Amino acid sequence: WLLVAFSAFIYPVQAGVSLHQAPHLIDRGISMGLAATVVSVFSLVSAVAGLVFGQLEARFGALRSLAGAALLMSIGAGIMLMVCDVSTAFLAACVFGAGIGGLLTLLPVAWANSFGRQNLGAIRGITLPVQIIAQAAGPLISGNLFDVTGDYHASLTLFAFFGICASILALVAVRQSALKTR
Repeated sequence: WLLVAFSAFIYPVQAGVSLHQAPHLIDRGISMGLAATVVSVFSLVSAVAGLVFGQLEARFGALRSLAGAALLMSIGAGIMLMVCDVSTAFLAACVFGAGIGGLLTLLPVAWANSFGRQNLGAIRGITLPVQIIAQAAGPLISGNLFDVTGDYHASLTLFAFFGICASILALVAVRQSALKTR
């Protein structure tokens, strides 16, 4: 259930920031062309980070590494709040993209490690709807908060908080697994 809660907190962040990243950058005075370049770099960093997080998982375990990925997503959303020029836009995209690369690489491993590969299909069949609903909620939350406030500050702040909550949940799951093995 901790991994379900983790998914409920982290996937609105993943989808909400990803989908609204370019409009936020444009609102901050970044040109459309540069905003598109930032989004491309975000995607590239995410791909490379997936490889790096695969190595981190081997050293620190899936859940600890997943906590780090969620923390990077939180920090990336926080940096996105401070975007005032192209360099901070690229920094936010790189940090957030690294977190997403970790998330997409590690969460399936965490499910398999926690419940075994024989049960993975049944477990994911039950938990995937939570992930999908959370992903659908992220852009809606961000868009609605933008409509109410006129900017992305509230949604990025909320998403940074959600990332911290998800990171804590992953660390609690680490403790729960350690208690089970004793």
